[in-house]
Amino acid sequence: MSREQRVNQKVCFIAGAGHSGSTLLGLILGSHHECFYGGEVKKISLSKGGVPREKGVCRRCGPECAIWNGLSELDAPDLYEALSLRTRKPVIIDSAKNTEWIREQVSHLFRTSATPFLIFLQRDGRAVINSRIRKYPSIAVETLIRDWMEQIASTNELFDAFAGKKIKLHYEALATEPEASVERLCDFLEIPFEREILDYYQHEHHAIAGNIGTQFLVAKAQAVETPYVRLSARNEYYYANHPLGIHLDLRWKEELSPSARAIFEEIAAPLNADLSWEG
Repeated sequence: MSREQRVNQKVCFIAGAGHSGSTLLGLILGSHHECFYGGEVKKISLSKGGVPREKGVCRRCGPECAIWNGLSELDAPDLYEALSLRTRKPVIIDSAKNTEWIREQVSHLFRTSATPFLIFLQRDGRAVINSRIRKYPSIAVETLIRDWMEQIASTNELFDAFAGKKIKLHYEALATEPEASVERLCDFLEIPFEREILDYYQHEHHAIAGNIGTQFLVAKAQAVETPYVRLSARNEYYYANHPLGIHLDLRWKEELSPSARAIFEEIAAPLNADLSWEG
């Protein structure tokens, strides 16, 4: 298929560790008139067999979503073209983060006329570990840290080997200097900067999986009642009365225990050197 015939012109992958702000960034970029944010597109595979799991469906509409209904990893080998055809958007944003998935999709895209882009979204590892401890309290802290280390190492390898356009961005920079950060990303993606995309919660989104809290704010802002973005006891305290907009989350500075910090410093400090944020 020639570039003139193809609707999907670009696919932007957001890589990094979970709990690094990829849902927020995806929603921002997906608010651009040329872009569609698919969420963690890899998790479309969870809807195999015709019985979608909660994470494998649209967070806004559920399994009956007009964009996602009937699509699967197997049904649409050129999944991004299928999404572009349904949304009429030439740029698809995928925040799957799984490095094997990204490699597979990039390999396919290089056989088409579409152009892959890679954003490595970085966040202080202590903040990520704090979120993981909150989400997985029964798992040993050292195990969570080593899992994070493996993901960062794998993402570093992916980034170094990636042959297309690539860029690194700190979540903390995005949260403290959103306009400058997003303008930089729009330039990177070769699309015009639109300031209104910073108000991501005013735009309609149909993302698979991702951060429930951030998507709850979108549903709340638009008065959309959906069972697919219900807050749990774990995150209700933070998001129930959270203001709209882009705000830096530094809960780790108050919540991360001295013992967890000590373990992190002992085994992960060198890897975190480029990610650390003391601002």
